[in-house]
Amino acid sequence: MQTKEKLKSYTNIREALEDYVKEIKNNFKPCVVIRTHKKKDYTNELQTTIYNKAKEEFKKIGKNIFLNNGEEIYVSNSDIKESIAKTVRSESQKKLLTEHLELFSKLDKIIENGQRINFAPEVKARKKYSNWDYYALPIVIDGKKFILEFDVTLRDNGQKHFRIQRIFKLQDIKKQVIPTGMVE
Repeated sequence: MQTKEKLKSYTNIREALEDYVKEIKNNFKPCVVIRTHKKKDYTNELQTTIYNKAKEEFKKIGKNIFLNNGEEIYVSNSDIKESIAKTVRSESQKKLLTEHLELFSKLDKIIENGQRINFAPEVKARKKYSNWDYYALPIVIDGKKFILEFDVTLRDNGQKHFRIQRIFKLQDIKKQVIPTGMVE
């Protein structure tokens, strides 16, 4: 895992993600491969229904603490709920809702294989968060190449928690809306 000192300096997460894509684009080796068996379109479902489906998929893993380079990362129901809420509110991410739901059945592999690409302190003064780590990894869903980005936050109780996931089609990475949160 890259330490904060070894991470390159970026002004926002978009720069970090674009740099990550440059590094892996010519040697794309997916860490997770998903074949969807469900062809259902979830875009018109209620957010509660989508959240329950994500929880159901995640439950199949059978645990909620995962290791990434020796660091424990927790996933709680509220973490899943927040991720789904952000996905549903984002027009670009909502178009990939079925793919997002499939990710929850592989969240263990996703967290374990994520590469830390950046770090940022908490800047909105939310009391329960102290900093953020941003991870990315190449994945394939139904034969299509994606970059998955997820956030992990250090909470005031010392636990690191999975928070939000985003997926971007590899060929469209510069065209898509990528969060531009400030980073250290």
